[in-house]
Amino acid sequence: MDTVVEREGNTVEEAVEAALLELGVDREKAKIEVLEEKGKSFFGRKNSGKAKVRVSITGGGADRAVSLVREIVSYLDIDGQVELSEDDDVVRIDISGSNLGLLIGKRGETLSAVQTIANIALKKAGINKKLIVDAENYRERRAENVKEKAIQAAERAVRTGRAVLLNPMNSYDRRMAHLALQDNSKVYTVSEGEDPGRQVKIIPRG
Repeated sequence: MDTVVEREGNTVEEAVEAALLELGVDREKAKIEVLEEKGKSFFGRKNSGKAKVRVSITGGGADRAVSLVREIVSYLDIDGQVELSEDDDVVRIDISGSNLGLLIGKRGETLSAVQTIANIALKKAGINKKLIVDAENYRERRAENVKEKAIQAAERAVRTGRAVLLNPMNSYDRRMAHLALQDNSKVYTVSEGEDPGRQVKIIPRG
């Protein structure tokens, strides 16, 4: 899917920079066409006094999402590298570096917010793949931690015969907790409450 913008400026470079900024991509990932150049006529038509360019990207939603994440990392003054990988079903943006705690946030809330923003850019470009934004494999480590806590809580629920509430979690962590126990025949799980205090309840069967 092609995404195209046309922009004017006092110079070609100014017009190009304006278009790249709107698209949220680096120059090397864009196709640039000069429609008008200040002081020159095109096809016998008098120039408007401005430079005009057309800048396009093909399948550029993922590139724009990556560029957006890089801007956020830079704004937070984090020394991190942002890399894109993509397959038929998933777009993955991985952030590596040091001192990424600020980017991850409490229980991964900031990272989830960054993913939501990047996902908007992806959907606006007509790309309907699943998006994962991760930092130093935080999501994998967090998923393992949530899974372990859910299993321990399930054992306690079975042992005591009483329901156990896990701490409030975001939607991603709640899903991990539900998945961890979906095949456990001794308990079932439900979510209760309103965000940001929504919790997973583990209930013994019978």
